[in-house]
Amino acid sequence: MSERHRKVQVVIAAISQKNQFDILLLETNKKRGEFWQNVTGSVEKKETFEEAALREAIEETSLNIESIVEMMDLNMGFIFKDQWDRKVQEECFLFVLDELWDVKIDPKEHQNYKWVPYEALTNESVKFPSNFEAIKKSLNLLRHRGV
Repeated sequence: MSERHRKVQVVIAAISQKNQFDILLLETNKKRGEFWQNVTGSVEKKETFEEAALREAIEETSLNIESIVEMMDLNMGFIFKDQWDRKVQEECFLFVLDELWDVKIDPKEHQNYKWVPYEALTNESVKFPSNFEAIKKSLNLLRHRGV
C-alpha cells in the first residue's frame, strides 16, 4: 500500500478594527489556477501536522507568531486524491490572531490576499468544499465563544 501524502490547511482568523473576526483568503497565482483558498501546504518528512501548519502559515503569509492568541486542531481531516493521483491525508487547523496585518505573500504560490468578515463567507468564497468546511467549523467555534 502506498504512503499517503500529508497536507495541512489553516484557517487564519484575526480580530479587525470592528472587533469582529476576519478570515484570511489567498488567491493562487496563474500557474496554480487563480482561485481563492485558505493557507494550505505539504507536511515535510519529519514534521508533525501541527509543525507544518505553523510553518506553512509563516511561509505563505509572513505571519508573526507573537500575534497568535490560540492555535486549535479542528479535529477535522480529509482523504482524497490530488491532481497527481496521490492519496492525500489533510488535517485542518485554526489560528486565532489578535490583529490583522499586512500579509506578504509568496508570488511563487499566490498573487493576492484579502481579509473577509466572517459573516460574509460562503461556500463560493473558496474553490474547494473542504476549505469551506474547515472555515465553517472555525466560524462555529468562534461563534460559540460569543464572537
